[in-house]
Amino acid sequence: MQTTFSKVTGILNLISTMNGSVLKSDINKRLPNGKEQENNFFNYIMSLDNPIKKVHPGDFDPELCFLPKILNATIHPLVASFFNLGNDRIITRYKNLNPQVDVNVLRNYLEYNPKFFKWAASDCFNVIDSNGNRQMIIIESGSSPVGQLAMPLLNINNKRQNGYTFVIQTAFKQALKHTDPSLGELAILYDETGYKIEAAGYAAAISEETNENVWVVNLQNDAEYEQPIKWENQIMYIKDQDGVWHPIRACFNYIDKPWCRFSLKSKTVVFNHTISCLAGGHNKIMASKSFELFNNELSGSGLAIRFPETICNVNKSDVYSYVEKVGGRVVIKAPYDCGEELKKFLDADQPYEKFIVQSLVENRLWSEKLHPGKFYHIGTMPDDHNQIFVNDLRMMVSTDETGFHPVVILSRRAQNPLPTYLPNNSNWNSWKIFGTNISIESDSKEALEYERLITTDQKEFDIAGFSIDDLIDAYVQTVLSVIAIDKMCQKLLDNNEFNYELYHSLNPDNVLLGELLL
Repeated sequence: MQTTFSKVTGILNLISTMNGSVLKSDINKRLPNGKEQENNFFNYIMSLDNPIKKVHPGDFDPELCFLPKILNATIHPLVASFFNLGNDRIITRYKNLNPQVDVNVLRNYLEYNPKFFKWAASDCFNVIDSNGNRQMIIIESGSSPVGQLAMPLLNINNKRQNGYTFVIQTAFKQALKHTDPSLGELAILYDETGYKIEAAGYAAAISEETNENVWVVNLQNDAEYEQPIKWENQIMYIKDQDGVWHPIRACFNYIDKPWCRFSLKSKTVVFNHTISCLAGGHNKIMASKSFELFNNELSGSGLAIRFPETICNVNKSDVYSYVEKVGGRVVIKAPYDCGEELKKFLDADQPYEKFIVQSLVENRLWSEKLHPGKFYHIGTMPDDHNQIFVNDLRMMVSTDETGFHPVVILSRRAQNPLPTYLPNNSNWNSWKIFGTNISIESDSKEALEYERLITTDQKEFDIAGFSIDDLIDAYVQTVLSVIAIDKMCQKLLDNNEFNYELYHSLNPDNVLLGELLL
């Protein structure tokens, strides 16, 4: 089954993957209906007939900001132990596992306070390399990451911790320090690709922490729709239901392509800053470039960002030749999308000019020997049918003056198990074996297959197959990847001036460059 949210009513439905019918379930009873629903905060935020909402202090309701199964979940002891370690003990453990690492360098980076990229997540694979060494590698980095809705509450130093609130108390609070309170109000903007539940959760957390009302604005991806947002003198304004424009001093950015909506120069503080999305938080090509540059800086420290071999800025017409050149087993990625089947990719009209060809992380049993430079999936614990699935680990972090802090951990698995033998069939769907993204298209709408989500609940996290050392490794890799992108941000936006020439040299995609609001 998959779970979707009705765009009109905000009702949570279980949808059969067999015939698309709505199934009756107690899960639907968690959300009120009728007159109660009209006053329900969730419906208040989610309804699309009125895309401008105002959230007030005291509106935060856990039942409306988390998946139903998370509300009474108990966090797995292994995950709880990791969150209770703190950076000092993480450094000690990491040094024991990696004696070649310069502890002072590692400590400096864990205490690093990013200038632009203050809240982020990475998706990692648990793999072995050609020498059989187990390690976590970075597959993607993301700004405006999703994950809070699937994270059980933590107990840190005998205090229950809400992840929404923690991000606001750390990274967002830092951003607010650079605002002029007289400039205007607070807002959170999201679009159709943003996750509406989490937008509501963050809005309520901001309102609670600042003791201010917060505007929640849904931007439509429709050229004919009059957006309730404008810019004047580098200040964002949003229009309420009565047609009144309100100046905004700080905006929580939860939209897919912020460079199309937000100017790189603004008096309104945008969190995360738009440059963090362009420098690698959204752009996979720029992320790879950022990692390569930062790895050069890390040389000699015993640290490095680990990621599959990647060829950037490939023209669509050249993709097939690159695939053949590296043996036919690769991942093709658009800068702002997931990998997809080669034929589907080649047949489709692509919105951008430059693409990525990345080495496939595959099953070690498919090769007679392990090849240098390649990585091989470890995958989940075998299920009752002795099947192993490809799965990832998402590590979300937030930052403040003291450095980095882990916030969310979750895992997602692929739809089909990893075959023991390489399928000898040109029609096999590799995405169902290797793709861990749980978003799918259902009746031209985005839905989520929650049965493939592995939360850190003590009842299910064991199947993910991660050890506490894997979590530590993923955390360090995530920190390094965030710093790499933040350093790229600083190169691209120096003294509030965007370095167009540098960006064009690193990512010469004229379609993308034409979208930027400079």
